[in-house]
Amino acid sequence: MTASSRIEAHLAALTRWPAGRPVGSPANHTAEAHIAAALEAAGYEVERQTFDCVDWRLDSVELWVDGAALPVVANPYSPAANVSAPVVAASTYEELAAAELTGRIAVLHGDLSAGALFPRNYPFFTVEEHVRLIDLLLAHRPAAVVMVSHATENPAPLIEDGDFALPSVTVPAGGGGALRQAAGPVTLQLRTTAAPGRAANVIGRRAAAARDKLVLCAHFDTKPGTPGALDNAAGVAAVLALAEQLAARPPDTNVEIVAFNGEDHYAAPGEMAYIAACGSDFGRIALLINVDGVGLRGQPATVAFFNCPAEWADQARALIARQDSIEESEPWPEGDHSVFAMQGVACLAVTSGAIHTLIDDVIHTPADTLDLVDTARIAETVEFLGDLVKEIGLPRKATDR
Repeated sequence: MTASSRIEAHLAALTRWPAGRPVGSPANHTAEAHIAAALEAAGYEVERQTFDCVDWRLDSVELWVDGAALPVVANPYSPAANVSAPVVAASTYEELAAAELTGRIAVLHGDLSAGALFPRNYPFFTVEEHVRLIDLLLAHRPAAVVMVSHATENPAPLIEDGDFALPSVTVPAGGGGALRQAAGPVTLQLRTTAAPGRAANVIGRRAAAARDKLVLCAHFDTKPGTPGALDNAAGVAAVLALAEQLAARPPDTNVEIVAFNGEDHYAAPGEMAYIAACGSDFGRIALLINVDGVGLRGQPATVAFFNCPAEWADQARALIARQDSIEESEPWPEGDHSVFAMQGVACLAVTSGAIHTLIDDVIHTPADTLDLVDTARIAETVEFLGDLVKEIGLPRKATDR
């Protein structure tokens, strides 16, 4: 079986569910089992690192304005609602602060819905403007919140926060005008359930007679409602293919493969579980390679450097210069590498050129499907990363010199 065919098999296994692989869902558990089986077959010692989560499920959502149904997307982790009430619209913080929202449906548009709200209690950092907006909404207690996306179709949910206790949905850009001009009450019917659940990171380890370790990671969960082909079945397929390659020609260091579960979750539970268990092992990580969104058709793979010693980074850049399909990019924060980079760990973040322009228009939506993915490009990226580990090894930390 060729590397490309193995990558295709992993992609097919991970994108079987149009509604995605949200943390704690049955699809998420099946993806976890597939990854564990692949690592075990490659000879890795496998751990399933479990953590608590909320298993949120959507049954149906409807939004009615003057007798007509509007296109609408339920915001993940929203509580259920059956509300019929007048709307109050706001496009600025000042309008929102002055509005009488109790018992009404708040419609946020313009600057207030320019992008997805960062969860208020995200463990690694906060966005103060978003905290201010969430606090205003919680203080005014509307019956429900409608976020008007700037996308005209397939809008990504603009609130994903299990600590946000108000029913909420997102509508495409065209729905905002209809809501603001409603002649009478607007009706929102949102049927959801939430229950305690369990989920897990999948970790594969291959030991060597060395202190340092190489960590290869990719997240396998998705936002609810997206097949998650680019984000991030492609990254998982690449890491599994690289894990198989390194098992056949192991480097002289400890190798740890981490399939994170929760990068697309409002509370990053997989990262939190890994960090809690890692302890002093943080200092053993010589290099972490995170693969997220690789393989976009028509685009090169890109590599961003974080905290890498200059001499080692120059060697890596020389290897990149020999590739037709690999380019260096500016560092970017959205991914599992960020928490390690903030701790001073040397990291490479691997993705696709132009991938960030697709976030919330394709990425995180039902449009993130396999037709976007170039398997041959993923295989080329895997080969490059294998050569990098083999030819130039791992960065040497200051304490090693």
